[in-house]
Amino acid sequence: MTSVAAARAAQRRWEPVSLRRRLAVAAHLRAMIAEHAAELARLAAAPNDRPVAEKMVSEVIPLLDACRFLEREAPRILHARKFGKRRRPFWLRGSSFTVERRPFGVILIVGPRNYPLFLPAVQMLQAMVAGNAVLLKPAENCSAPVRWLAEQLFAADLVERDLLQLLPEPPASAQQAVRAGVEKVIFTGSSENGRRLLALMAERNTPGVFELSGADCVFVRQDADLERAARAIAFGRRLNAGETCMAPQIILAHSAVAARLTECLRALDFRELEVRTFADDRAALDLSRQMEFGLGAAIFSADESAAHAFARQLPTGFVTINDLIVPTADPRFPFGGVRASGFGTTRGAEGLLEMTYPHVIATRRARWLPHLDETPAGSEDIFEAYVKTAYGTGVGRRLKALGQLLGAAKKARRLK
Repeated sequence: MTSVAAARAAQRRWEPVSLRRRLAVAAHLRAMIAEHAAELARLAAAPNDRPVAEKMVSEVIPLLDACRFLEREAPRILHARKFGKRRRPFWLRGSSFTVERRPFGVILIVGPRNYPLFLPAVQMLQAMVAGNAVLLKPAENCSAPVRWLAEQLFAADLVERDLLQLLPEPPASAQQAVRAGVEKVIFTGSSENGRRLLALMAERNTPGVFELSGADCVFVRQDADLERAARAIAFGRRLNAGETCMAPQIILAHSAVAARLTECLRALDFRELEVRTFADDRAALDLSRQMEFGLGAAIFSADESAAHAFARQLPTGFVTINDLIVPTADPRFPFGGVRASGFGTTRGAEGLLEMTYPHVIATRRARWLPHLDETPAGSEDIFEAYVKTAYGTGVGRRLKALGQLLGAAKKARRLK
């Protein structure tokens, strides 16, 4: 069988497995990662020649938190919801509904080069916990850390090898998987590569979640702690050698503090950064709305209330106040961009739900099912009166409509 066909067969065996057993995947990986954290950090650091300690805090620890989040929260997030008569439309009396979360089937995950462990691993875990099979295509020279994870699961006999498959690194393998008919694609990478894959997915109406490029803005308001803002900007530019989707690219400072912020940045050896100025919050918002990307933004201000009001107006997926990048790794919250930065979310409850679709089951127990009969002539008067009674405003108008409804129903009975 082809990779997709084998994965689909394995997924059909995996979906009926209890959620508790599926969560054993996250629990086992958490234990193995904790025991071999340095080894895994070295594997994650190798593709980009980064310090092991950096990868420990930027990929390994966030992944451990993501495992624990799934273990604790997945049962609540994926739990089936039942709906009875409470707030049920009158014309559906006797009906009950159940909303379940069903896995898509086979999910293709296309991992990035800059964070070869954390990003694809979280998506992989969420997909499998939700009941899917996974085809994971790492970026070039980035297979080692995710292969290490897969081998831990295979060795513990927790998943079949067909259920979790690592594809070859060249982009052609992802394209072949889409052509073979995966049910969903989770892509992290550049906008250019994302558009190419989207064009292929459009031919099959394949849904996806795309986290694309970012050109994040940092807003430094007049009352900001300038040294703190400069240190944060320097950190964001330095982290992972600047290869972070939320690395600060555009620095916007209030005109009254721009010169001093520039001095603070130069003191930290970031002389090449251009600091643009704005006169007030409205001007800063106008500048942000002209940007093509909308992945994240950061605001530095001593006035948290004003910063929150400003943040609510920014067209970005994530906003941090008085910090940069690090809060986005909290496993409780979704992450995703808007506009040219992509669509859909990963991580958090929303990221887990992205691996499923809602499956609604409606049960009708009422004996009176008038809609099954042919609609009699003249019944539009009954419907019009019902609409005014049920949905109209004003007690007087609704009582009058109720009288019309009773009269129209009485007339309809005489015509039978």
